[in-house]
Amino acid sequence: MSIKTMIMALTMTFMSMVGYAQNAKSVNLSFGVMYPQTVDATLAYEVGTKHHNAWEFFGNVASKWKDCPSCGHICSESFWKDNRTWGLGVAYKPCVVRTRNSYGSVRIGGLLGSDTHEVIGGIHAGYEHNYSLKGGWRVFWQVKCDCLINNEDLFRTGVTIGVKIPTSSTR
Repeated sequence: MSIKTMIMALTMTFMSMVGYAQNAKSVNLSFGVMYPQTVDATLAYEVGTKHHNAWEFFGNVASKWKDCPSCGHICSESFWKDNRTWGLGVAYKPCVVRTRNSYGSVRIGGLLGSDTHEVIGGIHAGYEHNYSLKGGWRVFWQVKCDCLINNEDLFRTGVTIGVKIPTSSTR
């Protein structure tokens, strides 16, 4: 085997691995807390593009809680009955920092949904940092701010943590 053939084989192997890493598709699941007094859960489908940039199509649910007026603390009645929202949206995530086994992206997007009474809209902005694991799996954390239109809360800000489960083959 000549040196030229070995270099070509190594180059092709490297290119196939890079192509997988940049065009990865995954299902994302995250949970977190936001201010003011809100829990947040997101299920998303992410499609990677070049240079770790990505498009995310997501469904989001959030529930705001208050202290119960009758018992004076948080109970099941006050937790689930105050301000619940759900929404479907899309976000673009351009990569802003890359390291050996992690990368960070700005998250910019919007959603349309409901607060169980009327239609709401929202704009999302934040930062997401991903850590690569074996088999294409990733764990991530997000710092995000939501500006909601036609809702009880105009702004929600907080942190979420989650996992990305790969759906594309590793070749």
